[in-house]
Amino acid sequence: MSVQKTPDRRGGVDHPKIHWEEDLRPFRRLPRQPRDYPQQRVPAIIPMAISFALVGVACFLAASFVNQNRPALNFSAPTATIQVIFPTPTEEIPPTATPYVAPTDPPTPEPTALTEGQPGVIGVGVRVVIFGTGGNGLNFRREPSISAEKIRSLPDGTIYEVVGGPQENGGFVWWQLRDPSDGTIGWGVQNYLRPTP
Repeated sequence: MSVQKTPDRRGGVDHPKIHWEEDLRPFRRLPRQPRDYPQQRVPAIIPMAISFALVGVACFLAASFVNQNRPALNFSAPTATIQVIFPTPTEEIPPTATPYVAPTDPPTPEPTALTEGQPGVIGVGVRVVIFGTGGNGLNFRREPSISAEKIRSLPDGTIYEVVGGPQENGGFVWWQLRDPSDGTIGWGVQNYLRPTP
């Protein structure tokens, strides 16, 4: 800045005078030399890792804050129970055998009082036919008794010859018969015998 002294009107003393043209000129400096700063490239994964870590911490803190400040829920989920039922052993009842009931002699009608010599009357030498046993046959026994040994059953419609009798035993009248086919002799109850013509 240049200062020039001029006479002062009030006292004749010179005052400096500013030259505005020179003073308003732009300040000129020498151009600065660019500085060489060392540049280090930062891998992109480091800022990403830091960002994820900050977000995770923020979420954790927010969740902790919410969990601590909300009212506790008294909720209990129903639990499923499994009940195992084991079968109880039961006693095995062996099958019971049904007792065998031997066929019994058919019921016999009351003995009739007949005398020999009358027509249709049974006697020694008369031929008789077996009838009325219901298909079971007449019990042909060795003795005139229901407890005597049974020889066989004489079927209805067969003809035999009376060779002995009569004898009463056990409430029945018995006649001794002979089988003409083989000559077997045994006893039969009169109630199932009928004289042949």
